[in-house]
Amino acid sequence: MPFILKTKETEQYRLFGSLPILCRSIGFDEKQEKSLSYVFTQKKENQFENNEFLIVKVVLERGGSN
Repeated sequence: MPFILKTKETEQYRLFGSLPILCRSIGFDEKQEKSLSYVFTQKKENQFENNEFLIVKVVLERGGSN
């Protein structure tokens, strides 16, 4: 599932194909990654926000030939 990351300090947006890659890119450790995974899987939240980041879980729409 793709995730959009907004860095609040710079107002920069980035798109990630998976949560582990996103977590590594922002310096989250394994415990923080598991906590974030819990938010999106068990609690079924679509977004997470703290003082530094806004992370939004999105659906990727793809087109194809018929």
